[in-house]
Amino acid sequence: MTATASTGPQKEPSLGLLGWRYLAEYARRPLNLVLLVVVPVVFVTLSAGAIADFADALGGITDLGPIEAATAGWAASLLAGVAGFFHVTGSREADRRLAAAGAGTLRVVAARLTSALGLAALAGIGALAALTVRTDLADAPRVVGVTLLMAVTYLGIGAIVGALVRSELNGSLVVVFVWLFDVFFGPAFGGSGVVLRTFPLHFPTLVVTDVASGHAGPLADVGLSALWAVGALLAGTAALVRTTRPSPLALPRPAGRWRRIAVALRYGFRDYRRNLVLWVLLVGLPVAFITLSIAVTPNDPTPVELIDGGTRSLQVLPMSDLHGAIMVPITAGFLAGLAGLFVALGSAEGDRRLVLAGYRPLEILAARLGVILFAALLTTGVSLAVTGASFTPVDWWVFGLANVLVALTYGMLGVLIGPRFGLLGGLYLMLALPFIDVGIAQNAMFDAAPPTWAVYMPAHGGIRVMLDGAFTATFDELAAFGLALTWLAGVTVLAVAQFRHLASPHAG
Repeated sequence: MTATASTGPQKEPSLGLLGWRYLAEYARRPLNLVLLVVVPVVFVTLSAGAIADFADALGGITDLGPIEAATAGWAASLLAGVAGFFHVTGSREADRRLAAAGAGTLRVVAARLTSALGLAALAGIGALAALTVRTDLADAPRVVGVTLLMAVTYLGIGAIVGALVRSELNGSLVVVFVWLFDVFFGPAFGGSGVVLRTFPLHFPTLVVTDVASGHAGPLADVGLSALWAVGALLAGTAALVRTTRPSPLALPRPAGRWRRIAVALRYGFRDYRRNLVLWVLLVGLPVAFITLSIAVTPNDPTPVELIDGGTRSLQVLPMSDLHGAIMVPITAGFLAGLAGLFVALGSAEGDRRLVLAGYRPLEILAARLGVILFAALLTTGVSLAVTGASFTPVDWWVFGLANVLVALTYGMLGVLIGPRFGLLGGLYLMLALPFIDVGIAQNAMFDAAPPTWAVYMPAHGGIRVMLDGAFTATFDELAAFGLALTWLAGVTVLAVAQFRHLASPHAG
């Protein structure tokens, strides 16, 4: 007989070690860390002036300095919310197994929150660094403190959404659109209704812009901002504990290419049809966001550069009409881009199994593109219908076609970006790119003519065609139409080539 040495009880991982490992897990894609800093910098640097002009037009805060200070907190809160969501939903099963293996629920939760707070701090540092370059941060302690409070608040919100919503697409959309409503219907843009005071960033925005609310009671605006942050973090902690606590069909191969495509498309739609929250978001969010945006926009005149009858000139248009027109490609492009991102990433493993079962990559691609096309047309159609209730373009066909081109282009960009940058990095890009492109560079509400660099952005041709169809009686943007088709064809070819590689059984 041989004696077997006892290894003894294994040492449980410390809180610091777990937190460090979670950060290392996040940093396996170095681009995620880069984007976590770059996105806030880009947001603060490029958007501050445009947002100040927009707030001025809507009757909100008109001083550029306070708006710039607020953009740092807004950018940090968005990225912290997304990080909080993915820390919960992306590691649910692994953390549950780790807790059951002896690490303990509270230790795992504390490590997750510690690492998430580190990421939120990194996003805040990037935003504050960009703010320091643009301003002198005359009231630095207040701005820094409130920026971190905003980030912590949305970190908790992201964790709560992650516990309640299992789908990564649905959850990320919920976080993003809560943030959008919170920011763009907040006090910086003139929002002061009783309901709006319950939004998470209402009081922090008032503090960072140095505007007293007068309705904060004995706690005052700073106290209510801190209360929101602590409450959201506690609720997020409870959600993490709930999800971390340990818990005590093969597809037939049909004959014929078109039959296989039809079956794959049917199963793809069946998967998304079961996802009720997704359809509520794809339909309900354009209705709510566009309706509220148009409702708060004054009817002031604003100049726009247009070509009519072959003559380029500045035309003065009602701001409400211009806002109604530009909200369609902003909403449709953003939602279609996210749909493309999640379809490409969410089906990669299943697609490889389908290839092994006898499907050809192009047959699977046709099914996936069918789902993306449907999502793009649905969000564009809903957006057009909502805008059409208060604004009538001169040429509906040109106006509608231009918006479809923008939506499809961003849908294909989502397909292209997702596998190359991963879920979190791709989501960061798909949040920033449509906002910078359609929301700022091409937005005629901020500038009568787009800046020089806007010509190189994906939506430039589509937006020029859209404005032509919306406000002129003759079609004069043939070159822009060609540019829009070129962008769509180019990203589609790249997406198809990438998809064929990823659908290969030997792909990683």
